[in-house]
Amino acid sequence: MSDVKPTLTLAALEKMDAASAPAPFTFGIGSRRISFPDPMEMRVEDLEAFAADLESTQSLSGIFRRWLDPEDAEALLERLTARQARVLLTTVQEHYGAFLGDQGEGAASTTA
Repeated sequence: MSDVKPTLTLAALEKMDAASAPAPFTFGIGSRRISFPDPMEMRVEDLEAFAADLESTQSLSGIFRRWLDPEDAEALLERLTARQARVLLTTVQEHYGAFLGDQGEGAASTTA
């Protein structure tokens, strides 16, 4: 069995991943450019936590503080209204949606 070639190699997988991944989301505020995490550079556990945070959005400030540089998070929290922060996070979710997946359209269909 040692002469069987693998169907996929790590090198080929890395090329496929790089081609399908979105660039990190960036946001300009004043002269500052704030970069959200690059999912392609994350460990699996960190990516799962990031995706869960984006889906739940229970705390806007918590998400910013967990996933952004501390100075960037504070810059956002100082300058954005709650409405603006929510719109920003919705845009971030849409940006990463194809790569991370989304919540879908609600409860599964059932028959009576």
